[in-house]
Amino acid sequence: MPVDPAPHLFWHVDAMPVDLRSPVLLAAFEGWNDAGEASSTAARYIRDHYEAVHVATIDAEDFFDFTVARPNVRLDEGDARRIVWPSTSIHVARVPDADHDLVCVVGHEPQLRWRTFVDHVAHTAEVLDAAMVCTLGALLTDVPHSRPTQVYGGTDDALLAERLDLSPSTYEGPTGIVGVLASGLRERGVMTASFWASVPSYVSNAPSPKAALALVERLCRVFEV
Repeated sequence: MPVDPAPHLFWHVDAMPVDLRSPVLLAAFEGWNDAGEASSTAARYIRDHYEAVHVATIDAEDFFDFTVARPNVRLDEGDARRIVWPSTSIHVARVPDADHDLVCVVGHEPQLRWRTFVDHVAHTAEVLDAAMVCTLGALLTDVPHSRPTQVYGGTDDALLAERLDLSPSTYEGPTGIVGVLASGLRERGVMTASFWASVPSYVSNAPSPKAALALVERLCRVFEV
């Protein structure tokens, strides 16, 4: 019996798209890589702006410590209570008058089994025939809020760096799921790039819509969407 390469990835078959045009997969995760919630906000804005369709979910059961990332209770109509678990959603958007459609992978940074989680995202990219994967992040830096937000774009692919005007990646140090994801995808031969927005360190506990907007604008320029 063949082994399922992504047993925790659940597809919504009725919503599966066809004939996507060289889709770019955008990935952003709340948590350590998401200062000011800028990267997750940017990805959700792009997803919602293009009315992306929810096509799959990576189930949280094997990837989260629920004492750290706790589920939430919600009240539906009629005051019916339901549990909302942390998860990773996958949406597909068709982008009119652009060379690329978009796949948006958005969720919380998992606490457990990162390499298996990367396998699931890589399988998603393979199934949807993604032309490249672009990870989004935001980091705290010593910059004032009065200046324009800097967005750093990097890649380890020389041809991609030249085509998209990106810099070689030179960072060394601790990394989050976006760094592990980018590394795992490169090992599989997938073209990857990353974009990071700088957020003033003295507003670390507040959302940064300014940084989110800077990420959106940079992505729109790079991919002409």
